[in-house]
Amino acid sequence: MQVQLKNYTFQINPGKNKHYWTHINATDWEPHTFAIFDQFIDKDAVVLDIGSWSGVLTLYAAKIAKEVHALDPDPVCFEELNTNVQLNPSIAEKVKTYQIAISNKKESSRLSAREHYGASSSSILQRKRDTENSLELETISLNEFLEKEKISKVDFIKMDVEGAEFKILPTIGKALQKTNYPTLYVSFHYHFLNEHFYQKHVPSVFLNKLLLRLEQTFGFSLFGKQIQKELAPLFEDLKAYRYVYKSDGTLIDFETLQSKPTIIKETDLVFTNVEWII
Repeated sequence: MQVQLKNYTFQINPGKNKHYWTHINATDWEPHTFAIFDQFIDKDAVVLDIGSWSGVLTLYAAKIAKEVHALDPDPVCFEELNTNVQLNPSIAEKVKTYQIAISNKKESSRLSAREHYGASSSSILQRKRDTENSLELETISLNEFLEKEKISKVDFIKMDVEGAEFKILPTIGKALQKTNYPTLYVSFHYHFLNEHFYQKHVPSVFLNKLLLRLEQTFGFSLFGKQIQKELAPLFEDLKAYRYVYKSDGTLIDFETLQSKPTIIKETDLVFTNVEWII
């Protein structure tokens, strides 16, 4: 299958995700993401794509950057990622792939999927609605990963890890300092965190579904105070960055993040020391 991502054409095998790839190919998919990549990645950049799925942004980054390290723990995603990289020999030598899960530390964990593995929803934050949760794995911190793979230069990190960002970000400081604070683009999954609290505190699947439906309908938050407490240290390791941008390029500050951390329900964020000129 041939797909067009902005100005670049790629050959891919859609595998189990033909409907996703067809949608990406047929629409103006995530224009803000491509704008961020175009703004902060150049020909000399080393990119970490943490949560690479089947490779859509890995492929795009490799067209621009010098080197891309693509990580995904999902076995179906990882197989499709490798296939799609190899189908594009002009960039394949730039890309190194890793079937690995980044978290806050090295520990045994379980990767769960809402529908099935490979569907871009696998997470180490378990939820009651997960129907597949049999995959056990060992997580590793970002700093440990960089040391293990001897990666000393990083210019751009894309992190889209289906909720694991809430584990990673409060402990990411050492890795960022070591790599001189690369631009960090984080996709947030607040609803995964909310559902994880339900999974921990509401044992009934039926009550989970009912209460979540009521939340959506009436706008209350059963675990709002607990989640606010969980989010309080989320940005502490990121305060060395000069700029914080919403995904549309709007500049915000750390005071806003501290006072209203639930802003992540509305937007992804870019942390950078490079001014975003729109």
